[in-house]
This record gives sequence, structure tokens and C-alpha cells, in this order.
Amino acid sequence: MKIKGWLPLLGLLILAAAGGALFIFEIPVLQVVNTDRPATLSLRIREPGRFSISYIHSIYQQPAAEEFEVGKGGEILLRGVRTRSPSVAHYYGFDEDNREYYPVDRRMKSFALRLGMANAQMLSQGGREISLGDLGEKGDRLEVRVVRMTWGKYFLYRGVKEKS
Repeated sequence: MKIKGWLPLLGLLILAAAGGALFIFEIPVLQVVNTDRPATLSLRIREPGRFSISYIHSIYQQPAAEEFEVGKGGEILLRGVRTRSPSVAHYYGFDEDNREYYPVDRRMKSFALRLGMANAQMLSQGGREISLGDLGEKGDRLEVRVVRMTWGKYFLYRGVKEKS
């Protein structure tokens, strides 16, 4: 009979420990923050993890995609540009040799972009595609970065959230 009295208490202690762990252990999160309006997109990403941003080039009206990797410590590495347009390739400083993929090795803490005036950019990560147009209006400035946050905070802020 004494063991049955301890089971509910033991269960509560396990639940409390699990709940506390949600606010102790940190994970890497890819954040896209609209610096012109109060909106943020937060996505869980692994280290190393890959994501890409695809868009229609504003000058040449041709599709392009930039492929990124999240390195250890949260740095963002631009790994390559994908386009079939020689004009877009030339714009980025690549030789116009009709390749589809141009490797790059650029390391950044964060980077900024403007929401497209004609078509919104698409962020692809882990089998998901998200329109960055959901974060604001055409021409808004977005900052892309990797932050560390607890599991609990991530569950509260994941997805697109607008600040009050």
C-alpha cells in the first residue's frame, strides 16, 4: 500500500522535471525577422542544417535560388546559387557558361533581403516551403539569422508571429 501512495508524487516529479527541461535545453532556430514591421518566422533547424531561398530575380525576371547551410555555432554559410539564366549568373559575378549550379563559400552571422516587389521569396527547409511574403509587405527588409532558444520558448514562438 505504501508504494501506491508514492506513484502520484513520483509522476508529478517526473512531469515537473520534464517541464523544467523545456526551459533549460537550447536548440538552434532559424529566424527571419521583419525589421520594418513586427513579424518573425522561427523554424527549428539542425547544425549542420540546410535551407534555401528561391525567388524571381528583380532585374532579369528569371528564377534563382540561394542555398545555405547552418554551421556549428550558428553561422550561416552560403553554399551556392542555382539558376539557369546566364544573365542572373553574370549579375552574381559568375562566368556565363550555362551551368545550373554555382558553388560559393561565404560565411555570415546574418544577412538581409527585401521582400520582392512582384513575387515573394520562398524559404525551403526540411521539406517545408514557406512564403516570406507572409512576414510583411512588398519592399520590407528581412533579416535572416540563427539564434539559440529553449524548447519552451520555441514552442511559444515557432511559425510566423506578430509582436503586439
